[in-house]
Amino acid sequence: MLDVPHELVEHVSWLIYARRRELNSPWRKLGCFKQALLALAHPRKNETLAQLGAGFGVSEATAWRYVDEVLDVLASWAPGLHEALVGLGEG
Repeated sequence: MLDVPHELVEHVSWLIYARRRELNSPWRKLGCFKQALLALAHPRKNETLAQLGAGFGVSEATAWRYVDEVLDVLASWAPGLHEALVGLGEG
């Protein structure tokens, strides 16, 4: 059981889906939802990527790539420093 809201996993999976379409690279061993779940489970569980990958039926290297891809997708949605400061009333 993972204590990550289902809505969050769905949202991240839609972001992954959009990125795959953008790159014209739709195929992965795991679907978007399971990739999102694996990547979100990584910081929440005290398991190595080898253990997480095994639980999802992928290699450690693939688990690393999936987590890295999700981090890139999330980083592209994060505000820059200027936007964050403006949001805090500092800009």
